[in-house]
Amino acid sequence: MNVKLDIADVGFIIRDPVLSGSSHAAELLQLAAIASDNGGNNPGDSALCYVATEHAPGMPFAQKENSWSAPEKDRPYSLATIRKLDWPEEFLVARGDPDALMDLAGLSDQEKASLNHQFEKYKHHGFRGVGVAVKNAQGEWTFKGMIPMIATPVIKSIREARTQFRYFHVWDWQLRIVHWMWVVSVLVLAATGLCIEEGWFLKRGDLATHFQFGDIRFIHFCFGWVLIGVLIMRFACFFMASNKYQTFGSLFPIKKQQWKDLFITGKDYLFVNSEESPRYMGHNPLQQWTYTGIYGLFTLMVVTGLALYALYEPTNWFYSWFMPLNDWIGIANVRLVHTLGMWTFLVFAIAHVYLGFLSGNMDRDGTISSMVSGGRWARKGVKFNDE
Repeated sequence: MNVKLDIADVGFIIRDPVLSGSSHAAELLQLAAIASDNGGNNPGDSALCYVATEHAPGMPFAQKENSWSAPEKDRPYSLATIRKLDWPEEFLVARGDPDALMDLAGLSDQEKASLNHQFEKYKHHGFRGVGVAVKNAQGEWTFKGMIPMIATPVIKSIREARTQFRYFHVWDWQLRIVHWMWVVSVLVLAATGLCIEEGWFLKRGDLATHFQFGDIRFIHFCFGWVLIGVLIMRFACFFMASNKYQTFGSLFPIKKQQWKDLFITGKDYLFVNSEESPRYMGHNPLQQWTYTGIYGLFTLMVVTGLALYALYEPTNWFYSWFMPLNDWIGIANVRLVHTLGMWTFLVFAIAHVYLGFLSGNMDRDGTISSMVSGGRWARKGVKFNDE
């Protein structure tokens, strides 16, 4: 369940309930709705009633007239007297702060920890729980569960939006320049590399008097050196970074929680379910390993490229360092590794762009714009695992 609606200039997002014991989702939604203030105009009550109507139709409860009482300072939950339509016996329903209601129901520390652990995936995204507890005729309270909900004012102007978000500076200007130089270099190198690999691309015009192939190779070699410069600058950025999101520590997930998040994020990417993924302001663990591999692949492409160019300058003091690679694995294999590396880059680029736009559109977290502006705006209340 993922309900999004606007009521009285308030935007709501409501997700699947976290249940306690043998409770049922439909019953929990119905109890949360029937425990609303009858005759009141609270948009939160209206949102819960809408969800109960849509996802748990056939309300079997009725609220006793004038029985609703609002939360108080020492009682962070409302109370309402309810009865089943086919049963005359009345009972109390409390709705409000989940922790207070779990204490009211006498849950053990282990039960509280289990429920809070289940709710943690919602809490990181800024959700707050609407807890529900029921008191039976014997005077015993039972905690039914909690409904994840986000309630934020509908933003009508940039000035209003700034009060609902917080700003993070993530990427320095040097890193952003390096990133876009990388993009241009890879595109040009891939295009010219395909022309070099597949000569039929160049069968245009008079091949006898023109120098198309040589021109293509020259452009390829020039941007190869641009790539080498970009790679050097990228490693320099690790030492000049202004925050932890750009240092060497951002390349490797070390903590136990990061390894757990690595598999969760991979599964969510695979099933296009990034709304449930752990939140990271910088690179998440899957991105960390991916970019670490890409840096390694860039290095491999530079080494194999210089080894191939060394065939034309084998006596040069610099290129002679790379000639042994041709002898160790063979010229054909060096060329094969270089070509496979190019196709790996192209596949990565497609996935990189797709997942970037997917994350930006589904999560609204400024993933794409941050590589232009350098910063990200995050909704207040959303927690990030690497803050």
